[in-house]
Amino acid sequence: MLLPKYKSLIDFSKDFGSKEQCLHYLIQEKWGEGFECRKCNHNVSVKGKKWHYKRCQKCGYDESATANTLFHKIKFPLMNAFWIVHQISTLKKGLSTCELARQYSICQKTAWFFKRKVQEAIDSQDSELLADNVEVDEFVIGGAEAGKPGRSHGKKAKILVAVEIAYPESKKGPIIKRAAARVIRSYNVEELKRGINEMIDIESLIVTDGWPAYAKATDGRDHQVFLSDQGKNFPLLHFHIFNLKNWIRGTHHNVSHGHLQRYLNEYHYRFNRRKYRASCPMGILRRMVKAPWLPHKSAVAN
Repeated sequence: MLLPKYKSLIDFSKDFGSKEQCLHYLIQEKWGEGFECRKCNHNVSVKGKKWHYKRCQKCGYDESATANTLFHKIKFPLMNAFWIVHQISTLKKGLSTCELARQYSICQKTAWFFKRKVQEAIDSQDSELLADNVEVDEFVIGGAEAGKPGRSHGKKAKILVAVEIAYPESKKGPIIKRAAARVIRSYNVEELKRGINEMIDIESLIVTDGWPAYAKATDGRDHQVFLSDQGKNFPLLHFHIFNLKNWIRGTHHNVSHGHLQRYLNEYHYRFNRRKYRASCPMGILRRMVKAPWLPHKSAVAN
């Protein structure tokens, strides 16, 4: 099903410029295919206590359009929540929670909690594995530590990144078609294999540098090795890593290790949809309606 496209926030606000418009959308997405009571599974409803509520005809359970969705119990106008979804999903670099708090006059903790809900919807969207020619490398994110230079284990976050390389006829050279990244605990065989299996299709050609653990991590797969030569043999891959690091440091300044994977997913959600980003808000909104409510305690848990 084709999703509506909104190239600008002004266009988006024409359809979602009031609380009523947003509630009408939630009603259609939540109950458009039929009502089912969450208490007794009865499928007949009557008018609830307000126009955007439905009441079970059998047990009398009254439910609003926002209940049991990721819009449940938000502490700012529903219209603003829809606009935040649009900005997070369409702006090239997204928005930090501090900037969201400034633009929408809410506290930073409230902005963080709602963005965490948006990320929850984003996490469930990407399921297609990278295919064909895939380059893989690992890197670290984190500040300098005394006595622990470079890629030392320490407190730095370790990340495995993969990029799908394409060779379109309309371009003079290769391009990155899609990409993905996973937080890993170490550079050993088990962790590299887990990350590769989660990101890359079994039929793909995997290209890595000479790190010995890749040989066993890709056992049974099509695998080629090229010496990195300080990144010169993997220019697109290292440029992608450079941009990813700059996004985390520039836009967010700091991300805790416990939530880093969600920020990596957010970055690659936008990156993989860069050619049709205008339809992303509606995809995320739909998923936020279908996904269960996220309590604050669960959101902050690492």
